[in-house]
Amino acid sequence: MNILRGLKESGIEFHENKNMSEYSPIRTGGVARLIIFPKNEPEIVSVLSILNMRNAESCGYYVIGGGTNTLFRDEKISLPVISFKKFNADIFENKQNGIETIIEAGAGMPLPAILGYSIKRNIGGCEFFYGIPGTVGGAVRMNAGSKESAIGNIIERIDIIKEDGVKSAVYRNGMEFSYRNLDIKGVSGNYFITKVYLKVYKSTESDIAENILIFKKRKLLQPLSESSLGCIFKNPLGFSAGKIIEEIGFKGRSKGGASVSEKHANFIVNRGGAKPDDIMYLIKKIQEKAFLDKGVKLTTEIKII
Repeated sequence: MNILRGLKESGIEFHENKNMSEYSPIRTGGVARLIIFPKNEPEIVSVLSILNMRNAESCGYYVIGGGTNTLFRDEKISLPVISFKKFNADIFENKQNGIETIIEAGAGMPLPAILGYSIKRNIGGCEFFYGIPGTVGGAVRMNAGSKESAIGNIIERIDIIKEDGVKSAVYRNGMEFSYRNLDIKGVSGNYFITKVYLKVYKSTESDIAENILIFKKRKLLQPLSESSLGCIFKNPLGFSAGKIIEEIGFKGRSKGGASVSEKHANFIVNRGGAKPDDIMYLIKKIQEKAFLDKGVKLTTEIKII
């Protein structure tokens, strides 16, 4: 197969017929025919070249960050999966004038690691990362955040590689952030975020600890110790998805090994042996009931493959 030969010749890590439950925090998923782990920008360019130029059978691919919010639904995932789980995770501070500072992080750096880095250096602005898993590249792509802030509010610049293999620097005025989404002006096709520049500020140990405590208390109301994908649905404008799910009677509802969390109804957890179809069943039933009872269309925040 051309694609496999190309990956081997380029020295790019890949695995065949991999059970995606190994890469999902909810511990379930189908089998990927091929999963690719580029580790740096040149490898991304090589992967794109191999997929687009050397494999006539290729008709697309999936891209995931760390897989923390991705449900691998299909029993057999035929398209290649490109994962950023092992991508560059370098990080350093690029000091600016006054109290402002820039944290530069490779797209593969986990958000908890960035928070830990900022705490050690008394850098404020990342406190809302507390309890949010996943890579910073994936977080930017979906504008992850909390009630108080979203990562789009502190982005100064991102480096991307477009489908044609061309690298570009995109500055703040070229990005349009919205709720759980990022659009880049002038870019209509797929793109890969490779580096993120966070505009943050020098703070104090006590102020940072006080801010983090706010998020720690809130996370106590979420099933963080259980296997889940985080929040399943986006909050409709002016409403809480979790509250809607509770009001329509789905809190604690189960299907197979999947259950709507008793702790927070916008989480579906794997109690043991859950299958992707169990999770999809609950998602669809919640959507149907929310629309029937409340007239509200709940859309998923998670990525479904």
